[in-house]
Amino acid sequence: MTLAPEAATLGLAIGLLFSLVCYLTTNLSPGGMITPGWLALTLVTDYRQGAIVVLMTALTFGGTLILQKVAILYGKRLFAAVVLMGVLLQTALFALIQHDFPLLFTHQTLGFVVPGLIAYQLVRQPPGPTLMATGAVTMAAYGVLISGVLAGLIPGT
Repeated sequence: MTLAPEAATLGLAIGLLFSLVCYLTTNLSPGGMITPGWLALTLVTDYRQGAIVVLMTALTFGGTLILQKVAILYGKRLFAAVVLMGVLLQTALFALIQHDFPLLFTHQTLGFVVPGLIAYQLVRQPPGPTLMATGAVTMAAYGVLISGVLAGLIPGT
């Protein structure tokens, strides 16, 4: 299923609202403020992209832990290194499987950044609570979004 651009924007806004509520009530960032909304949109449009995000996030987090053993990373350098690693890993996967799965990466520009955003929060915060917050906020946004789609309130294309 594909969503109209207005519906995608609404999905991101729903995720942003839930992320803000999560952050204000628990002081945990759910993988970045925009991440849960994007993940909810991904689950509505193509669940396989969600599986790719989980894989790339795990690889990015592991790579970051290794990189931190050989380089001094903190603050903006840590953020840039983690997001760049996520983008590079996602791009490598894209180059490897694009021929076999050409529709898997359509309109996924933000998806190249999301694994790095989640991995960055996993480095900064306790991983367990971060994963729980990310999952809960994503599922809440997904529930609202899919309910709107099924009720016909959010148009698909």
